[in-house]
Amino acid sequence: MNNKPVNDFRPFKLPSSIDRAIKELGAHSSAYWARQGEKMALSLFHWITTSTPAYRAFLKKCRVHPRNIKTLEDFKTLPPTSKDNYLRPANYIDLFPNQDIVSATTISATSGSSGEPFYFPRNGTHDDMYQYEAEIFLKEQFQIDKKSTLAVMGFGLGIWIGGIFTYKVLERISNKGYQLTIVPTGTSKEQFIAAIKKFAPFYDQIILMGYPPFIKDVLEEGEAQGIRWKKHNIKILTAAEGYSERFREYIAKKSGITNMLRDIVNIYGTVELGTMAHETAFSNLIRHIATKNKKLHSVLFPDMHITPTLCQYYPQLAYFEEVLINGKREILGTGYGTHMPLVRYRFYDLGGVIPYETMLEKLANHNIDIKAEMRQYHIGPRLVRDLPFVYVGSRSDATVIFRGANIYPEEIRYALDDSSLSKYITGRFTMLRSENKKLDPVLEIHIELQKNAKGNMRLENSIKKQVVLCLLQHNSEYGDVYKFNNKKTIPSIVFWPHQHPLYFARQGKQRWIKE
Repeated sequence: MNNKPVNDFRPFKLPSSIDRAIKELGAHSSAYWARQGEKMALSLFHWITTSTPAYRAFLKKCRVHPRNIKTLEDFKTLPPTSKDNYLRPANYIDLFPNQDIVSATTISATSGSSGEPFYFPRNGTHDDMYQYEAEIFLKEQFQIDKKSTLAVMGFGLGIWIGGIFTYKVLERISNKGYQLTIVPTGTSKEQFIAAIKKFAPFYDQIILMGYPPFIKDVLEEGEAQGIRWKKHNIKILTAAEGYSERFREYIAKKSGITNMLRDIVNIYGTVELGTMAHETAFSNLIRHIATKNKKLHSVLFPDMHITPTLCQYYPQLAYFEEVLINGKREILGTGYGTHMPLVRYRFYDLGGVIPYETMLEKLANHNIDIKAEMRQYHIGPRLVRDLPFVYVGSRSDATVIFRGANIYPEEIRYALDDSSLSKYITGRFTMLRSENKKLDPVLEIHIELQKNAKGNMRLENSIKKQVVLCLLQHNSEYGDVYKFNNKKTIPSIVFWPHQHPLYFARQGKQRWIKE
């Protein structure tokens, strides 16, 4: 890298031709894209040190002089930023370059699940970035250029980023000449299913969009109402949280999807930097192999109890780093995704980064013939790009501490994804730590029943067995506690009627933990 500070930061500009952009992705090596990410990160840093008062004050407080940050190695010594140490303490207007908030086009907010909501104004560059990513996977994997497409969008509408952001971008893509029709129903399951019934017969394919538990609800309820999903050509786009391969297999089977690695895409995004990465057919193939190969899994995803979401990303849009914080691997992100640029921002997401060439080496070292696997799962070379990978598990600050063991939501989700339970429970739950009459700690798991299903002792015992087996298999901390207090470590299961308002009202994302 050049040893001189770079001040010529230029926000991402949407390519005039997506076809040329796709060709460019295939024309360059992984090393080229890595350099683009490094250049963007350094340029962004030097730009906001001169344009953004809050970041200048933050560096001064941390005794960092911007002129000393000349190389990528220097960049990696910068203190991470977060909501708590940077965004919330700052004078709000000082978080914007040149204190310019009024040229923002949209304001989004966090859900407030980890505190008070925080507001993130966005501008057109943010929309351009998402359009670039979305048009690539919609065209390459979902083939919207070849098939008339009905996109039924079940992300939450309102001030949260998911629904409005996705709608704006899909409409822009549709206006480029694709036969793409959007029905923005939001999280109303009734309106979502009604739209399918009314409009599905007129289109070659349907994209179901929403939070993973919502998509599961829709597929089950639609089937109960007589929708024969297998008659339609279904694609699925999810966001906001990860899920197990068992869950992917379940929704693929319910929807009639025959290639779940290509036709189901999960997005890694945040309100801070928008859509930062997404699953590709290639990343899904690698994840699928890793779930069956324990040695490969431990090498690719060290310290991950449950297989994380594995995505590929565009380094010119977002620069990711894998760092150790309090002994845990976390992801830091740098980017101009919103009107509020961020450098080495801490999402509190556990995970890591794997360069493309490193991924190929790890696969080869474990005797994985990836080209043969691609042929087996009908993933053509055109769906493979030399882009880096980012994997994402749970949040480092989203656990229930039970008898000294950190219990993660995805461990419970994995247990409840068992096909033998799906007839009785929706897969939604809320867990918390309480105390019994003897003041002993209790791990409570509050579980939503399917419509017309009833909880009983047999079902309760089946769920307890699945949860304990999963925790013993994936959570060594729990295993250590279980050795000495096995009866006291069995979770307490509480059943709730379908859509009970206490924990299971359909108001956006499911809250997996009650703090």
